[in-house]
Order: sequence, then structure tokens, then C-alpha cells
Amino acid sequence: MAGATVRKEDRLFSLILALSATRDGLTKGDIYRSVHGYVERFNHDSDQTLDKLFERDKKDLRDMGVVINAFELSGDEGQTHNIRYAITPEEYNLPSDITFTPQEMSYLQLSSAVWRELALSADARHALTKLRSLGIQADGDLTHIAPRIGSVERSFTSVTEALENELILEFSYVKPGESAPRFRRAAPLALAQWRDRWYILAHDFDADAERTFLLSRIRGTIRHVPQQTFTRPVAEYAPRLIAELDAIAAANAVLVRVETNSEAVYLVQRWGATQGEQGAWSIPTADIELLADELLPYAAEIKVIEPPALRDALLRRLHSILEDGGAS
Repeated sequence: MAGATVRKEDRLFSLILALSATRDGLTKGDIYRSVHGYVERFNHDSDQTLDKLFERDKKDLRDMGVVINAFELSGDEGQTHNIRYAITPEEYNLPSDITFTPQEMSYLQLSSAVWRELALSADARHALTKLRSLGIQADGDLTHIAPRIGSVERSFTSVTEALENELILEFSYVKPGESAPRFRRAAPLALAQWRDRWYILAHDFDADAERTFLLSRIRGTIRHVPQQTFTRPVAEYAPRLIAELDAIAAANAVLVRVETNSEAVYLVQRWGATQGEQGAWSIPTADIELLADELLPYAAEIKVIEPPALRDALLRRLHSILEDGGAS
């Protein structure tokens, strides 16, 4: 079990339970040796690494509104390692005038889970952890009606774990316009969904610079580099990633004609395309090859005006389909 990865929300939930159940508080050593999410790393990570993890978790819990008290027992004054931490039930429990029925709790849990999958935001994770820790039994399992968020790639879980634990990833990646993958070693800084696709902003160690990766271009197995971490500087990476993709797309718009009242019209409108005076649609894009993949099912309803690179990319895909059909 040494070094096993535990989801952040599970670790926070276990920390809440442990700090709420103790009468005399827990020292950091007690937490590292007994709380799920820490004990798995106790003989694997350094005290400094665990201290950083605990500080981040305390901040996250306090951001949720959880009051964590720090104090010393009589006779332990002045000993830093003897500082104890606890959550007082009176400060954590819901106000007496606020209650949820089991049915209400079911829908709250469902909404929070969907929000978490869609947004991947700290607020969403905090909300789900808080709901789980209230101790109210939900009236039935509603996960079967939860909407599935599209384009969740195979590497999605590995990336989110790397983000939560400041891990380094190794993977094979195919750049736009290339057919052979290249080995990459990078530390994720942010994960964001843009136009129904998941993108990573990461520190690329080979380039020693930030690079953006599309999850669907990762090939094979993505793995965590063992016993290595990357301290992520504090910054608003996700909003910046979205803004950069928006800027790239706006600067690289393509022009197409689309058959009136076709499905393709609704598709390009959803992408934020605008129609000019001559009827041509301007589609913002950050990746010509990816756009060609998305337009391929609607090729009969679309005529590319510019750039030639998009027309060529569509023709390559159509020829490949014809060749595969002839071979079969």
C-alpha cells in the first residue's frame, strides 16, 4: 500500500471524520500514521512532503467553512510537533434550523457529483465532500440518471490525480499534423474543457516551458513518475488556458459554406461560428486537424472556402475511408 494514490475528496473526508472524532486533538504525526490518504504515504514520502499536503488540505477545508482548531495540551507548550488539531462538532454541524430530507439529499448529491465532473473546480470538489460528511442518508441511488459528460478521455483520471498531488506524467503525444507520437514528460498545471474537448496546460520538462496538450492526442498508457513531484506555482491557470485557446481560435478562423437547415448549421453555431453577408460561416478553431475530424461526418453539407489546409485535411480523411472500403 506504500505510496498508493487516494483521491483528494476521500482524503479530506477521512480527515474531517478523524478531526471530528478526537477529544484531545491529533498531532500531525497522529494524522500521518492513522488517517486514510496519509497513512498510505507515511513510509513513502518525506515529512516535508506530508507537511505540504496537510497544509493544502487544511486550507481546502477552511475554504469550505470547516473550522480547524489548533491548540496545545498542558505541559506541551512550545513544542511545535505537539500542536494538536481538531474540529469542534458545534462549529461544524449544520445550524439547527437547516435540515434536509433524504430525498433532498439524494438530489443534492447528484447535482454536486455532476457539477464536479463538469467543472473540475475546487468549489465543486469541496461541495461534494461537504455533502458526504453531513451524515444524512440519501433516499436511494440516483447515479443511474446522472448525465454523462462527454469527451472524458482514458487519461482523464491520471491527469486529475497528478493535479491533486502535484505529480509528474510521462506519455506519448501526437502533435497536430504528425502521425508518429513523441515521448513527453510534463507536470499538469490545469485541466479545462474547451469546445467539448479536454485540454491540459502543463510544464513540459523537455522544453522547460508551458505547453498545451489535447487529451485525445495522448497515445497508449499515461503514467505517473514514481517518487517525484512538481510544486505548482500559485496562479489562475485554468482561466488563462481557456483565454489562450479562445485567442488562438479567433486568430485562426476558417470560412465554410454550410447547406441551409442541415445538421452542420447547428454544429457550427454551437462552436460560436458567425455568418457573414455572403452566407459563409466563420468558425474559430485552435486545431485544423481536429476540426477536420469533427467536420468529417458532415462533409456532404459543407464546402471549405479557406484555408486550403482544412480542405486538404478533409480530403485525406475521405480518401482514407474510400480506400478502407475498397480493401474490405
